[in-house]
Amino acid sequence: MTAPHDEDLLAEKPIDADDERALRLVRAHLDLLDPVPADLAERVKFAMTVASLEAEVAHLMSDALELTAVRTTEYDRATTVTFESGSLSIMVTLEAGERSAITLRGWVTAPGAEVELRERSRSSVTVADDEGRFVFDGVERGTVNLVIRLHDEPGARPVITPGIEL
Repeated sequence: MTAPHDEDLLAEKPIDADDERALRLVRAHLDLLDPVPADLAERVKFAMTVASLEAEVAHLMSDALELTAVRTTEYDRATTVTFESGSLSIMVTLEAGERSAITLRGWVTAPGAEVELRERSRSSVTVADDEGRFVFDGVERGTVNLVIRLHDEPGARPVITPGIEL
């Protein structure tokens, strides 16, 4: 039988103040070299939602966010965003509402579709009218997703948009 090494003896002891200091230093260095992305929690939540819904993901159309002026000194947020999936298109227009709330007006190529707006701590559901229009009033600023369900098409998977930052 061989004698235990010093490292083995140290590993058997409880964590002390020196260990905690060393771990804090390692964490500080890792935070500098490889920080956790700021939106990681939101991306994980989105991926889990897509998986749990077995949903089709609508993709942001690149031309929806093109700048209207090449030279500008002010930052202009896009007020209209368009998404497409294999089964439908969604156009969303954002309007400033009272105080910090936003009115989200949309159009979907599937009239009568159920449209769910998912905010941080709540969700709201409406049905698109015969023209495919829908509205959500009083939407709080932050990241939101839309989930579109086509109940009149058997076997149709829900379509979910990536997060929209309001």
